[in-house]
Amino acid sequence: MFDLKCKRMNCKYNKACNCSAGKIDVASSTACTTYVDSGYKKAKGDETPQPPTRKNTAVKCKADCLFNDNCTCKANGISVMTNDFQPECCTFMPK
Repeated sequence: MFDLKCKRMNCKYNKACNCSAGKIDVASSTACTTYVDSGYKKAKGDETPQPPTRKNTAVKCKADCLFNDNCTCKANGISVMTNDFQPECCTFMPK
């Protein structure tokens, strides 16, 4: 998957709202379980547009989602948004 947007500013894989993780895992609850706290509080101003060329990242998913094909996300891209506790995939669409 090429289009990965992430708003979890304090994740160690978040590079200016671009995910740099080698793979992403989404739980059945839609939580991004790849998240690791960076220990650094990034500001909203750290956001920049995604580059036009980026690596393809595998997204494994356990959610009962329209894009889930045998635990692999088949969406063109996903957005991970933040809440107070856990980042979540907001691209989720129930089957």
